[in-house]
Amino acid sequence: MFKRRETFTFWQKLGRTLWPRSGWRRAVQYLWHRVVRLPDDPRRVARGVACGVFAAFGPYLFHDYIIAAALAWVIRGNIFAAIIAAFVQNPLTLPFLAVSGVGLGQYLLGMGEGLPSWQIVAFFAKAAGELLHNFFAIFTDADMRWLSLQLFFQRIYLPYLLGGSILGLAAAIGAYTLVLSLVRAYRGLRITRLRARSETLARAAAQKDNGG
Repeated sequence: MFKRRETFTFWQKLGRTLWPRSGWRRAVQYLWHRVVRLPDDPRRVARGVACGVFAAFGPYLFHDYIIAAALAWVIRGNIFAAIIAAFVQNPLTLPFLAVSGVGLGQYLLGMGEGLPSWQIVAFFAKAAGELLHNFFAIFTDADMRWLSLQLFFQRIYLPYLLGGSILGLAAAIGAYTLVLSLVRAYRGLRITRLRARSETLARAAAQKDNGG
């Protein structure tokens, strides 16, 4: 009863993920309107957005929303705003975030000047494959393997965590300042419009009473 009438293939679902039906511009506009209309203190909304942006820059694949929500809860930010802002990490931006985070981290750790996105993906794939192998090895006679996971942790995860945290902190500070000013401006404009509309209705009602 509640299922979709049309079914999508795997490639159609992947295409919807990479490119929403309404387009990325409309999707971002919709999310922004959801943020500025949240019934919460502008500072809490801005703190929530800052947490989401910070989490988006880290190596928290598939659980960046949890990290964002947890950070927002700790610093008393709006959790819903944090989850929305974590959308900064998406299939289109992830390659750029990963390359910049790993590159900065490796540079600071003296490990080189970064890797291209396809090599980072390869490290993630090998680590995931080895992790899956070790899981099944628990129930079989297969030997545990740790080389790919060790290389991934040393060459990708630690640099990504360091570089992504630095970039994320800078982006979070900028996002907090920008969102706080924009939310306050939006709400101030909305209050002005509501006040003007109320005054217009009051004048119209007074003129109607006088005319009567």
